[in-house]
Amino acid sequence: MLADGMKFGLFGGPQTHIGNLGPESGITYHEYGEYIVEAEKLGFSSSWLFEHHFSGFGQPSCSLNLLCYFSGITSKIRLGSAVLVIPWHNPILIAEQIGTLDVVSNGRYDFGVGRGYRDNEFKGFGINSGDAGSIYEESMKLILKAWSERERWSYKSDRWEFNDILIEPRPVQQPHPPLWQGAGSQDSIRRAAEQGYGLLLDQIISFDEIGERVKYYREVVESLGKEFDPNFIGVTRGFMPADNDKERRSAHQIRNQFIGTVRVLSAQNDKKRGTHNIVGKVKDETEVSEKGAIVGNSQEMIERIQKLYDCGVRNVLLHDLTASKAGLQGFASNVMPQFLNKD
Repeated sequence: MLADGMKFGLFGGPQTHIGNLGPESGITYHEYGEYIVEAEKLGFSSSWLFEHHFSGFGQPSCSLNLLCYFSGITSKIRLGSAVLVIPWHNPILIAEQIGTLDVVSNGRYDFGVGRGYRDNEFKGFGINSGDAGSIYEESMKLILKAWSERERWSYKSDRWEFNDILIEPRPVQQPHPPLWQGAGSQDSIRRAAEQGYGLLLDQIISFDEIGERVKYYREVVESLGKEFDPNFIGVTRGFMPADNDKERRSAHQIRNQFIGTVRVLSAQNDKKRGTHNIVGKVKDETEVSEKGAIVGNSQEMIERIQKLYDCGVRNVLLHDLTASKAGLQGFASNVMPQFLNKD
């Protein structure tokens, strides 16, 4: 076991303001960049950006472009995709774009991947969501091949055709940036472990469920004769600073709106596809946050993070829907020191 102490990062993204449809309205791209700069100053280790399309409330769509921008205003903090939805993209273009991002960030990029779970996004791109798994598998093989080949090569299948290509630039991190996979089911967690991918766990599941999934991932990794590194599991948690009942109610109101909006966007998903969509199972948003988010005053946050620590978690990603610098500052001063050098 390689970890000593815990790491804390960010999860989330800015939002272009479109009417009053979104829970994260008012966080511009530049403001979110300033938020990441502040996090870097405070000692946060990473910032992860999601990718979504056609939501109606301005979630970031061109996440790699944004990460390039964030790399130019930071110098140490790692920058990750959580996740890049592979079936929506040309794999060779992705290989080139990530190579560029890894170069301009001086090797600070983490490549988190997924299959996608919102059917409206597949429909928007004219892609059959039932093909997501096969597209994902083929595209990932092509991306990794593109980074490993030193000579020109060609490829043709029913889906893709590439002729006499050579990928430039190559990533700084060799043979490629760290690979992470968003996973929730036992099958997807097992595949991530078998393929050597880090594990990204969602922000909805409870502390007990996190413990079960960390335990299973570790068992699979060690069964393969590999050393388990708890830093290679990133656990996203809602981050809701609240020093009194009024602030707590306000934090829940914002987060409940977020969960409810995502549920609506996911409501028409194809059940036969089997893609992990835990949001669709939520009945009581406030109860979910009380059972799994980092919510409350500093002492409450310490107690909740201790639960994660006891589950084997060493890498926590905080999702603050308000992107509050004051929230980060309070956390860095009063909570982080309790865990950074914890044995």
